[in-house]
Amino acid sequence: MNVLQILPRVPPAVCGIGDYSWNLARQLRDVHDIHCSFLAAGTGTVETAGETEFPVFRLSELSTSELVKFLEYRRKDFDAVILHMSTYGYQKRGVPLWLASAWRQLSQMKEAPPRITMFHELYASGPMSSSAFWLQPLQKRVLRDVACASNALRTNRQPYADWLQHLPGLKAPEVVVMPVYSNFGEPAELPRWEDREPAMVLFAWGIHSGESLQTVLRKAADCGHHFGIQRLHLIGGKELLLEAPPGIELVRHGFMQAEAVSGLFSSCRMAYTAYSPEHFGKSTLMAAFAAHGLVVVTQGKTPFLPDGLQDGVHVLNESSLGAISSGDTRHLAAISKAVHQWYQEHSLSKNARSYADQIRTLV
Repeated sequence: MNVLQILPRVPPAVCGIGDYSWNLARQLRDVHDIHCSFLAAGTGTVETAGETEFPVFRLSELSTSELVKFLEYRRKDFDAVILHMSTYGYQKRGVPLWLASAWRQLSQMKEAPPRITMFHELYASGPMSSSAFWLQPLQKRVLRDVACASNALRTNRQPYADWLQHLPGLKAPEVVVMPVYSNFGEPAELPRWEDREPAMVLFAWGIHSGESLQTVLRKAADCGHHFGIQRLHLIGGKELLLEAPPGIELVRHGFMQAEAVSGLFSSCRMAYTAYSPEHFGKSTLMAAFAAHGLVVVTQGKTPFLPDGLQDGVHVLNESSLGAISSGDTRHLAAISKAVHQWYQEHSLSKNARSYADQIRTLV
């Protein structure tokens, strides 16, 4: 069985969706005998030098006619098409009208392969002074048109699914919801939490709080001090002018390959994130922390956490750390185990099996 995945950019370009789809393709091939090709159709397409692991195509221009022509010519080559939907990846203002128009035309084409759309995110929001506020109606129109011209739908957050399911004119009988998996590996075995280095990891990106990285570093260090953390590993941002927080060793790694990140995570005890807890389902960073059994300290106290997560059971909120003894290793080890078990329900293998079932149902 052959499937085409459409996305903004493909590896080696740095792109979370690119890594997500590439890892998915490996699992579909190795476990389910489903073979993927890729069509890079985004605004930031980077040319790939030499051969790639999977066949990669590119549109000569980002237009309705080019995409329709591409799929019309190759419609018998693919048993299904997966569109990875992230509006800003296909148009710099997040309004890829050309893509929505092409998707509508494809839905009317005879013998067109069935279309699965994975919504990695929906529309933007912001104050009246922002372009996102004024463009939101157009973004919603694009999303609606794409959803209604799809045979099957997926997303990574239940609130996204709720919005999609209320759209009039949907063909898809349901919206499959499954949080993303780790783009930084899934260790088959983890060392005991107590045997790991008393160190914390932090990514230099994914800061939803609006704070500077220097401020986030300080907050992470304050949380680390509570648990006797002696070292803070920072991934990315190596070129930035940053000061090490008092009383902690700051190890700056810059960009790291996925295998190196996985090795580092397996050796550390904790992680800190300023990513919005409400959006953990779409966060490959949170997925990576969970896959490696790190005790995650979060910002942003919310009434409830999504996707079955519980504060104090799977993650720790920084505002609640005072209630936890710094020497309560049994409690912390239990949190490490719980978040790792939570991850297993949407691991790469579980996601790939879900995609494979969806593809086979349509074909």
